[in-house]
Amino acid sequence: MVTSVDLAAYLGLSQSTVSRVMRGDPAVTERTTQRVLAAARELGYVPNSAARSLVTKRSKAIGVVVADLKSPFYPTVVDAIQHRLSHAGYRMALIRDPDVPKEVDSVEVLDPATVDGMIFVSARKQSRTIRKVLERNTPVVLLSRNDPTLDLEAVLSDDEAAGEMVIDHLAQLGHRQIAILSVPRDRTNGAAREDGARRALKRRGIALPKNYVRRAELTHEHGVQMATELLSLERPPSAIFCVTDELAFAALDAAARLGVVVPAQLSVVGFDDSPQADWAMINLTTVHQPIEDMAGEAVRLLLDRIDHGVPEQPGARVFPVSLRVRGTTGPASDAAGGATKDL
Repeated sequence: MVTSVDLAAYLGLSQSTVSRVMRGDPAVTERTTQRVLAAARELGYVPNSAARSLVTKRSKAIGVVVADLKSPFYPTVVDAIQHRLSHAGYRMALIRDPDVPKEVDSVEVLDPATVDGMIFVSARKQSRTIRKVLERNTPVVLLSRNDPTLDLEAVLSDDEAAGEMVIDHLAQLGHRQIAILSVPRDRTNGAAREDGARRALKRRGIALPKNYVRRAELTHEHGVQMATELLSLERPPSAIFCVTDELAFAALDAAARLGVVVPAQLSVVGFDDSPQADWAMINLTTVHQPIEDMAGEAVRLLLDRIDHGVPEQPGARVFPVSLRVRGTTGPASDAAGGATKDL
């Protein structure tokens, strides 16, 4: 193993000078610094993580941009990413982006020199942030989102197939009054889930009235408001497909407030299979995504891009999903939704 003494002897410098260069001492001349770093690369001398960054020009850190840590989906994803990065010898720098303007600001405070690449975990269709990061030539991979206009790898679940799967499950239970509690259309994964549901409804000849579709921001309060509107209709739905678990929790809350019994009077399906979905008091029927596998693939693709540059054919890696049937779905009945009529 090459030591600092060997490096100093090779260069004809003192060991203290080599150590000062590795510490980033600004008092050392630029010429001497470059000589030491070049020789260190040549000889393979890497004393510690700080010096390694100087020698290899890598920070061994990855920036992870998430939309909102209050959502049960994102902490699960972040934990999975962090586990895979740690196993690969990388640190994670977490960046929160509640909305597009704040997303831009939050990334601007992160010096691109401090990370080797970035994983964006957010569902917005357009993102100024990604384009700004790409202008810096920082490697980027998308997780749980896709943008075909960008030359990037994306890792996502088969959202459209999932939407169809949910409707098929509800239809098999006899439901024909099925509502969709969705998100704004600029959130690509939610839009794809909604599109899949619409396709399955059309295939089965089940009408979807305009007032059976509500779009909510990803907050519990707004989700409760939109679900309450659905359940307060003159002819309320017997089932609601919520494109996230967070919205499903809101729908269950709204039903409880209105005295609508789940699943006897209302079936509810979510999407994400977040940890809370399996709690006995919730027991939510939901779509399961293989988060660990998806996070691992996103990390693998990003590290490969860091090491080898842009692949010849970047594109989307789509993972299959499955339906976890629990206690919030049941057969349709004549009493479905009827409790709201007397409110």
